[in-house]
Amino acid sequence: LGNVHSDQGDYVKARDCYERALQIQQKHFGPDHIQVATTLTSLGNVHSDQGDYVKARDCYERALQIQQKHFGPDHIQVATTLTSLGNVHSDQGDDERSLAFSSSPWSECTLPRLVKVVAT
Repeated sequence: LGNVHSDQGDYVKARDCYERALQIQQKHFGPDHIQVATTLTSLGNVHSDQGDYVKARDCYERALQIQQKHFGPDHIQVATTLTSLGNVHSDQGDDERSLAFSSSPWSECTLPRLVKVVAT
């Protein structure tokens, strides 16, 4: 339901749905479950769309910690979250930090492999 509200541009309702889902998931699965990371990413997207970059960054950073714990540093979900973090820093005018994400070891080592896989 949060995705539908977000797609419709109703970010307040989307945020409410994601926050409720997050509470349920954390209670049921625990705070480090991968589904929690997925919801945190969605919640971060809503915060970013609303211009609340501090909250967006907090959500993305927490999601990133969970993803790296579950998948390791070279997983596509980790890359997606790193990109979102870089975008938030760019949106805040922090181009140096944004570039740090785009020049991370992940992008230098794994991105060429990913592009090769996607191209085939």
